[in-house]
Amino acid sequence: MRTLSLFVSLFLMIALAGCGGSDTETPDTATESATSSTTEAVSDVTIEPAGNQMKYEQTEFTVEAGTEVSLTFNNTATSPAMKHNVVILTGTGDDLVQRVGEAAMQAAGNDYVPEDDAVLAATGLADPGEKVSMTFTAPSEPGTYKFICTFPGHYMMMQGTMRVVAG
Repeated sequence: MRTLSLFVSLFLMIALAGCGGSDTETPDTATESATSSTTEAVSDVTIEPAGNQMKYEQTEFTVEAGTEVSLTFNNTATSPAMKHNVVILTGTGDDLVQRVGEAAMQAAGNDYVPEDDAVLAATGLADPGEKVSMTFTAPSEPGTYKFICTFPGHYMMMQGTMRVVAG
């Protein structure tokens, strides 16, 4: 079963990568500075995909420990195959990312977000041109936390880091 899951993931990744193109749009500078800063803590975060690629435009953001965070995913992709979400994990390990990413394939009825203790927070799945939002409380422990897209096959390439700093 694990071999089949890996095969399906690789197939989807290759198939969807072929749908990607180069998008030369420049993100709104206000959004970019608020979401890509690694030194200044923010409480409102906006993340977008990098065009029609399986990548996030903003790959890092910083929040204060224990604060309420509003996160919006603005799916600016134009390809119908580029459905995305943002799933924040309780750690950064590759094994954790792989476990959650593989389990997501079995969670189609839940926007590909698996029931797993490693999921700290998650947006819904956004079609191209759609925005989804969530509010969550940042962990009380400073550190780094991985975020990924759990749409099948995307987790291998769509990754970023949430940095939590002491308040």
